Amino acid sequence: MVSVILPTYNHAPYLKQRIDSILNQTYQDYELIILDDCSPDNSREIIESYRNNPHISHIIYNETNSGSTFKQWKKGVRLAKGEYIWIAESDDYADITFLEKAMASIQKYNSAYCFVKTTIVDKNNNTVKQQPDILAGNSMPLDEFTKEYLLFSNPVSNASMVVFRKNALDKTIWDRITEFRYCGDWLLWGSFKGDANTTVSEIKEYLNFFRTHSVNVSNKSEINGLGIIEGYKASKIISNRLKIKRDREYSLKWYYKWQEHKLKFSYSSSLNRKILSMFIKNQPRVAILELKRLVSRLVKR
Repeated sequence: MVSVILPTYNHAPYLKQRIDSILNQTYQDYELIILDDCSPDNSREIIESYRNNPHISHIIYNETNSGSTFKQWKKGVRLAKGEYIWIAESDDYADITFLEKAMASIQKYNSAYCFVKTTIVDKNNNTVKQQPDILAGNSMPLDEFTKEYLLFSNPVSNASMVVFRKNALDKTIWDRITEFRYCGDWLLWGSFKGDANTTVSEIKEYLNFFRTHSVNVSNKSEINGLGIIEGYKASKIISNRLKIKRDREYSLKWYYKWQEHKLKFSYSSSLNRKILSMFIKNQPRVAILELKRLVSRLVKR
């Protein structure tokens, strides 16, 4: 069985489309867990209209806002009775064959998790962008994927595109994930375990629709530097788990990632000092590279 976790907050305009896209799945062996994080809009009214659906196992309304989608994920996973988990974000929606094809891929490739291709849409369901393939093929060994893709970035950019095995994830990782504001999903994908035959698989079809808004939470988080601050924290935890040395090459990649982000998102001087301080404490090689760059600029003046 698949446990579908629907964490929702203030997404009433999209909630019916999301719930319908779950209930109309061609794969019907699932339970639906709805977790509302004290929404101030009319989300409760919409949710209550589905209360008698036999697939719905839990409807829980928080009395106060938790302030963290990752806390809601943790709560949902603890309630889940299924062997597999789909975190279906409340403003996204899915093709009705999403679960059927994801489950078939997991079984075929012995996957810890499977993701599909994603179409980014606006508030009116118009296509903004279609994201490219992540994998060259249909599957890849789990540890190889983690090492090659998740030490410096998070290509699995939307939880709604993923179905994963509940028992392939270390239960204790949720306490670390809930410390994050932005990169908790990055740490989640990097925390799966398996044997030598365990894979990550990708379905080469656009079965997930990821909503973008005029106020983009991801962009605001990147402007605040969380892609570097929390991204490095996730990378460090993942590298420790896999016993990967954070050597000179590792430091160079994080240095160049920082340079790229500071230009792209126009980091303030105070934010750059904060990031420099973080690297001084945690990855001095990155800090040394930045200090050399700053000294070089002063000399040239």
